[in-house]
Order: sequence, then C-alpha cells, then structure tokens
Amino acid sequence: MALPLPEGQLFHIEYRKLPAGYEMPSLEAASDYYELGYHIRGDRTTITPDMSFVSHPGCVSVMAPLVYHRTLPASAAPYESILIKFSPLFIRPLTQRFGQRLLDDIYSHPSNRFTKKIRSDVRRLFFRMLDEYQSPARQASPYSECRLQCMLSELLLTIAEHRLADDNADIYPATLTPPVIEAIYYMEKHYAETISIETAAGMANYSTAYFSRLFKAQLGKSYTEYLGSLRIRNAERLLLGTGKSVTEIALESGYQYPGNLTAAFKKQTGMTPRQYRARFLS
Repeated sequence: MALPLPEGQLFHIEYRKLPAGYEMPSLEAASDYYELGYHIRGDRTTITPDMSFVSHPGCVSVMAPLVYHRTLPASAAPYESILIKFSPLFIRPLTQRFGQRLLDDIYSHPSNRFTKKIRSDVRRLFFRMLDEYQSPARQASPYSECRLQCMLSELLLTIAEHRLADDNADIYPATLTPPVIEAIYYMEKHYAETISIETAAGMANYSTAYFSRLFKAQLGKSYTEYLGSLRIRNAERLLLGTGKSVTEIALESGYQYPGNLTAAFKKQTGMTPRQYRARFLS
C-alpha cells in the first residue's frame, strides 16, 4: 500500500521532479485519500487492474482510494508534476452540496485534458495551492485550510465541467490478475524491442498456451494485437510531439521498416502516419 496521509492531516500537496526513467517499483493503492496529479513535463503510462492510460503535459490524472496502480515512463522526458492527496473529509462541504456522485464521476475519468484557456486556469490553481501549502505563515493562519478547501473545490468543479473527451484509456473487459499485470508492465517497457509471447508468458510464470488464452480473456485482444496497439500509441505520440521522420518513429516504435508501421497505422487509425500528423498539427 502507498504511505497514508501524515497523522492529523487531511490534505497534502507536493512538487515532484523525477528522472525520466522513474518507475513505481510495484503496484500500490492509497488507503485513505484521493490523488490529483498535474503533469508539467513528461509522459506517463499508468496500469490498473481495469485499464491502462497515458497522461501528457497539461493533463490532470486522478486515482481513487484502494485502486491498485503502477506507473512507468511513456517518453524519455524527465517527469515533473504537482501531486495532491486529500481525504474525503477535507472535501466534505463539496460532497454535501453536490453528493458523492460528483466525486465518483470525476474519478471515473483517469486522465483529463482541457482547452488551452482552461488548462491555464487548472495550472494556476495547482500552483496557488502549492504556494499556500508551503507558505511559512500557513500554520499561524486560521484561514489557510479554508482557502485550500475552496481552491480544491474550484479545481474539482473545473475538471467536472470542462474536461475534454479523452479516448486514450484502454479499458479491459475483465479485471486483470497480478501476473498478467506484470506481463503488461513488461510489454509497456519493451514494446520497441522484439518481445515474444513466450517472454511475456514467462513474466507471468505461465505456459505460453495458458497465458495466450488468459491474456485474450482478460484484455479482449490477443498478445499480438495488444503489442501492436502499444506500438501505434507510441507512434501517435511521436508524430504529434516531435519532428522525427516516419522512419525514425518506426524504429522507435518496434518496426524494422517504415512500410510496416504505415500499414499497421492505417489499419488502426484509417490514416497513414503522414496524414495523421498533417490532420492534427495543421
């Protein structure tokens, strides 16, 4: 389990700057708090028993209590973020007014994107809360906790009202078992390499035949299909986030030849890599 909130605290916020290769060493779940993370820099993949998703700079990712998850880098950029942890008691005035449904709805969308204007407002709220929390005068002020509650309520309402539809979550049709999660974690780290189903089955300590059946039952895709989707997801990120050529992107996404990437990319998205880049960057 993740570390609980410090004794006597209902709210905590911290700025984090971690190396590009930082990985959570194991699955963790918060026991007594909700998490909100604003991604300043770097791309992160999060794996839970029910889904996996990628968060990019400007996104707000959320995680409810008792949801086991593990994160790893989705790009080579250092990871910079602001992380908020809060107890349900801290936000009780908001849930008393609007009901627990509001919080449940917000936390059913793990990664949230916004328009440029709203993204600026969200960023400002995170930094205002960080400044308030770190202020030397906070302990002596009778109003600091109320300020933090109001800003957190404003942030949660902004997420609920203004988040954009985000289809980057890969929702699994069945809850993943821990051995399959470990195999997925391995695939997320090594999709650019030649990794066989035998290797992934070994990570789960299963025979290849049994692993193949279990994988398809839990993820709704075969091993080959899922590995292909990971590679296409990386290609999409590189097409929109870098100026690299299609050949470079193919090699970094696990394809030996650009033509193989183009064929797989068009099959999944309906566009060639160049058409995809032109459409979304024009």
